[in-house]
Amino acid sequence: MKMIKKILITNILIILALSLYANLVHNKMFSLRNELLYPDTTFYGKGIPISFKSGKYTLKGNLLVPNTSGRKFPVIIFIVGSAKSSYTSNYTKFLNSLFERSLPMDSVALLYFDKRGIGQSEGKWFNTSFEERAADVKAAADYLKTLSNIDINKIAVVGHSQGGWIVQLCLAKYPETFVGGISMAGPTFSVKTQLINDYQTKFICAKKLDSAQANHKAEKSVTRDLVFTSLFPFTENWKQLKVIKKFEPGNYLKKIKKPILLMFAENDGLVYPAWCVKELGNVFPYGLPYNFDTVIIKGANHGFMISSLCYNGSFKTIAYSDDCKKAILKWTRQFLLK
Repeated sequence: MKMIKKILITNILIILALSLYANLVHNKMFSLRNELLYPDTTFYGKGIPISFKSGKYTLKGNLLVPNTSGRKFPVIIFIVGSAKSSYTSNYTKFLNSLFERSLPMDSVALLYFDKRGIGQSEGKWFNTSFEERAADVKAAADYLKTLSNIDINKIAVVGHSQGGWIVQLCLAKYPETFVGGISMAGPTFSVKTQLINDYQTKFICAKKLDSAQANHKAEKSVTRDLVFTSLFPFTENWKQLKVIKKFEPGNYLKKIKKPILLMFAENDGLVYPAWCVKELGNVFPYGLPYNFDTVIIKGANHGFMISSLCYNGSFKTIAYSDDCKKAILKWTRQFLLK
């Protein structure tokens, strides 16, 4: 019995030591600035290089604005998704197709910037909460207000995936700053539910399980992950999950009074439209507010390309949804160009 107790105490001490190291020491010793993988250098040359302060950090990006003097232009601030996402790497084709080639670029400006610790921006993305990400977007808007060619009454936010969550926060927390926004594949449910959603799709597509079986297995996997990442946040993604794991957007959604378009994709394996619509019903049991609009883009995946739910091939030749382009253009004309 004494030997069992000794082994048990030893194991507990080892777990505590590893957890302490992962939470305190490892973060300071090994968390360096992220170098972008395969950046599209042409994006660095687009528009005007800009930098602005958000708290103690300097964030950097690019402003694409029509070259016409004497006019003030409405502007869209674009918010990238999770992890090491950058407007100069994994979002280049997305932005080029859905925005730069689809919007009237002689009448609207676009601002892109890298999140903390990505590219030339200071800080660490994985230690940044959603509320802090929203504050960074607010700081970008405050920078825009200092420019003579920007219409400060028509600053909108558009974000994709995790960036869609940030759109929801921006409109809820800073209604005096933003005229409205578009949440593209931004969940209306919690981070935990999104993780279950992701796992469920993987089990359906890779293991060929039915929805009920996949959901049960997904819930168990997420419970395990949340415990493990809380104790041992060694990787950057695990560190980020520890920061954001309790986030639920419901209370923020209730506070939004500005126009918002919640755009979902029919074949999105990370953010099921049906789950989002159901959660909106829970948040707004008497119906959506007048300023809310929703659209489900047929045939589109999480990135708003046309593909099936379990597509496993190359995305190089797959087209972006025309319906998605039309929806963004329609919203832009209605709230920024009217």
